[in-house]
Amino acid sequence: MKKIYYVVLCILLLFITGCKKSNEKISLDKKYYNTGEFINVNSEEVSKLDSENYILYSYNNYCAFSVPCEDIFKEFMNKYKIDFLSIKFEEFKKTKYYKKIKYAPSIIIISKGKIIAYLDPNSNDDSDKYQDVTKLEEWIKGYVEISNDN
Repeated sequence: MKKIYYVVLCILLLFITGCKKSNEKISLDKKYYNTGEFINVNSEEVSKLDSENYILYSYNNYCAFSVPCEDIFKEFMNKYKIDFLSIKFEEFKKTKYYKKIKYAPSIIIISKGKIIAYLDPNSNDDSDKYQDVTKLEEWIKGYVEISNDN
């Protein structure tokens, strides 16, 4: 009898949490398939975007990478005409996302107020994505629907 309860409980938890397949990609809100620009925002503006899908770039005033990561991001954005929201890290600290992401620069993929994925500047696994546009492109395309004709 305990096994039946356990199975029912597991099924209910799957429905309640709204688990999505790991290979499912999100589409950004149409307004972000635009010109390939950074859109400056503050923490208050970010807090009002819980119904949207977007990419957020949090940044410092300095860059420790040999090639400024902003240049890599801009190259990707221009190629696909995708806008990233952009926020200074000091302002980012005022958002709910700071509980999970403690360092900048970072690219954060957000869907309906939830972090789908992000780059960690302290992770060796992510360092190539900050310096190689092809690696960044592969990473983003793993989570976001992108084509050359967005």
